[in-house]
Amino acid sequence: PFFVGSGDDFTLVDASLAPKLFHMQTGLKKFKADSINLSADFPALRKYMDTLFARKSFVDAIYPEETVVWGWSNARNQS
Repeated sequence: PFFVGSGDDFTLVDASLAPKLFHMQTGLKKFKADSINLSADFPALRKYMDTLFARKSFVDAIYPEETVVWGWSNARNQS
């Protein structure tokens, strides 16, 4: 289910994409009112994200959504 090669092994590509996809998901929810339905419009991407987000390494390392929103709000000059 992973990005590189046969997809059997978690690689640095997956490790790099996971937080970016988490930021995208959080941003879509907060700033774009869930304007893109990932489950319906991009089911393979949603499945990939769910796989990444379920990994213990991701769960142990990810910031809370509120922190992501705070950071992007500051970057967008919004409160």
